[in-house]
Amino acid sequence: MPLRHLFEFPTIAELAQAVSMKQSPQGLQIPLVPVARDAKLPLSFAQEGLWFIHQLNPDQPLYNSPAALRLTGSLNIPAFQQSLNEILERHEALRTSFALEQGKPVQVVMTNLSLNIPLINLEDFPEQEKEAQVLKLADREAKLPFDLAQAPLLRVTLLKLSPTDHVALFTMHHIATDGWSIGILIQELSTLYTCFCEGIPNPLPELPIQYADFAHWQRQWLQGEVLENRLAYWKQQLAGMPTTLNLGKLAGNPPTSKQTRECAVQSFLLPTDLSDQIRSLSSQEGVTLFMTLLAGFQTLLYRYTNQPDIVIGTDVANRDRPEIESIIGFFINLLVLRGDLANNPTFRELLARVREVTLSAYDRADLPFTKLVEALRPDRKSSVTPLFQVLFVLQSVTMPAFELSGLKVQVMELNPGLARFDLALFMAETPEGITGTWKYRTDLFSPEAIARITDNLQTLLSSIAQNPDTRIDALEMLSESAKQQQIIAKNRRDRSKFHKFTKIKPKAINIAQQELVRTSYLQPEQHLPLVIQPNGEDIDLTDWASDKREYLETNLLNHGAILFRGFNINSVAKFEQVASAICPDLFANYGDLPREGKSEKVYHSTPYPSDRAILFHNESSHLEQYPQKIWFFCVQPASQGGETPIVDCHQVYQLLNPQLRSHFEQKQLMYVRNYIEGLDVSWQDFFHTTDKALVEQYCRQSGMDYQWLDNGLRTRKVRPAISYHPETGKPIWFNQVQLHHISCLEPDVRQSLLSNLGLENLPRNVYYGDGSPIEDSVMAEIGAAYQQAQVSFPWQQRDLLMLDNMLVAHARNPYQGDRKIVVAMGAMNSEQ
Repeated sequence: MPLRHLFEFPTIAELAQAVSMKQSPQGLQIPLVPVARDAKLPLSFAQEGLWFIHQLNPDQPLYNSPAALRLTGSLNIPAFQQSLNEILERHEALRTSFALEQGKPVQVVMTNLSLNIPLINLEDFPEQEKEAQVLKLADREAKLPFDLAQAPLLRVTLLKLSPTDHVALFTMHHIATDGWSIGILIQELSTLYTCFCEGIPNPLPELPIQYADFAHWQRQWLQGEVLENRLAYWKQQLAGMPTTLNLGKLAGNPPTSKQTRECAVQSFLLPTDLSDQIRSLSSQEGVTLFMTLLAGFQTLLYRYTNQPDIVIGTDVANRDRPEIESIIGFFINLLVLRGDLANNPTFRELLARVREVTLSAYDRADLPFTKLVEALRPDRKSSVTPLFQVLFVLQSVTMPAFELSGLKVQVMELNPGLARFDLALFMAETPEGITGTWKYRTDLFSPEAIARITDNLQTLLSSIAQNPDTRIDALEMLSESAKQQQIIAKNRRDRSKFHKFTKIKPKAINIAQQELVRTSYLQPEQHLPLVIQPNGEDIDLTDWASDKREYLETNLLNHGAILFRGFNINSVAKFEQVASAICPDLFANYGDLPREGKSEKVYHSTPYPSDRAILFHNESSHLEQYPQKIWFFCVQPASQGGETPIVDCHQVYQLLNPQLRSHFEQKQLMYVRNYIEGLDVSWQDFFHTTDKALVEQYCRQSGMDYQWLDNGLRTRKVRPAISYHPETGKPIWFNQVQLHHISCLEPDVRQSLLSNLGLENLPRNVYYGDGSPIEDSVMAEIGAAYQQAQVSFPWQQRDLLMLDNMLVAHARNPYQGDRKIVVAMGAMNSEQ
């Protein structure tokens, strides 16, 4: 029954009458029955398309479908292996290989085939290395190509971390599976494992047909008039469509010179009220949720590309016959949906257009994508998938709960591998709201760009839900926070233009010009920091600094740090006045430090045990927003120790091995943080809210992955290890790798945390940007560079130290006695 009937005949009586009057479609007149296995078995059209792609790039794992399961508990390995072999026996697609006979590919169904499931023992690895080994082996397995001439097209490997902790790595080739098939595998594995653990035989009914029978039927049916009718529609529908979608403005950055097609993933959740509003609008307009979200996505692309002809692909399950609902195999098909956004329609008008195009497309959804490509012969140089670069899917297949008898099963996050599309958006309905997952090419899009696009999409959908009669050019796309960021960015550009106009450059100090103060260095040969002292007791540092702001900017750029010593700064309030005189826009929303008294812009120094050192770091360099300037004020120095060592970040960069620098510049850093109250700052204190939705919005906007835990929040953020100073252009070692890496903890602290929490739950950790561990030997080299470059001096009461946070990193030595240092920050940089 065509999907259109559900819309044209809304009542059951009307629908029943339409069905009774409708002749059986031609496809159903040809029975789908088993065929003899001694004959040549053709490939389905979808299989044939993947087979040809594989012949062109046999070593490319583009169509590998990997998954990893964490199995906690007592795993019955014989029952696990027996279950998988039973599934292999039940589904021919998994034990099918492909051969070339008389110039044509054919399916070869293997019999008496069993899975070899290697067991790799990781028990002897140190706890902190086990997870890294799991990720390494999972990545290696996922990238191992299949030989389509050799069955089975399913690989399973077991990793043993302990007697009660295993990881199962699954890899299938897409030519044998699809999303629906994964659901079948999950259900059958759960059922069979439970039965085999209890000695019960296989209870699953025998499958009446197999994938090869479907492929044979499809070839019989899709020819002649049936094929020509479908091709005629699609040729007319897609005539004159654009060959490419200009995604440059959407990406925000020019593509990298090296086309890697590496894939990354970023997820989001629409608020419940917005999800309800979108569903309500869909119901009012007589359209599906898919149509409304598709029209919204098309509008987003139109606003970025200024192209009114938007071509997007989508997936269809292509399982409209009951005989194939329980079979593992490659049934999924791709549809090309062409959006007409010409003449600036209202969203309600656009929705009507999308409804008609979608219904017509779904009426012809059984034409294999490969046949359409053959007929249209598009230029295949522009994308791995021809005809469209962007995919949109509303996932209707709900994966069953994965339960294995006596085991806790957790699906693990894996490296997503290679991207099949430039940009793909997968959405789904959940009880919490409508979710979305982006899969994107990292050589085209940055995490920050995807976060911006997510924010735009959410704001756009909200505007659509509230104002569907607004023309699409006028729909709101910028959230209030995004508007604020634009203002900040504009102000920063204006400041930069002013600096260029006035030609501010580092220059030698002319003491004669600054007769109210004198300048010196702590050591003659050491120019970090510059020391400024008053030439009289009545000099007010606030007034002087306000008048000499350009002078201070110049010398801060030249030296990286300025120490104001001997001025009458007699309170924290006076300190705030001085810092504000130099930088009027002090930062008032820092989550990592407690505020000082009633001040909104002054903070206590890091609350860390006094007998432990705080290692070198650039403040907030692990986040997308960080201060350019930072001030420290000594209210009370410690009786012993407690210095704030500083280092020149360009000097640290120069001290590091060039190969090491290059490695970090390419890979970047991934900071992992668990906000668990009592161990580190709570997420409520860090984000200054108890609203999880606001936290999620912040994470999305800043390109930060997040995961809610039973006792807190886990975030992951990829940031550069090396940056370039915006004024000098010099490369600088700008990060918090020493502050986060587990090897830098004292041995007793490290052992205690690992024993009680495990590697994954540490309050802080850092990896290379791809998630692989940073070697301890590398951290030792970094530590040696910091040690060689550091400058340290004892605090004196009322000292004020001003740093360029990019040019200079800071630390803190252990101390005895009372110590009070307060902090202010300003001139915030935001990299979005």
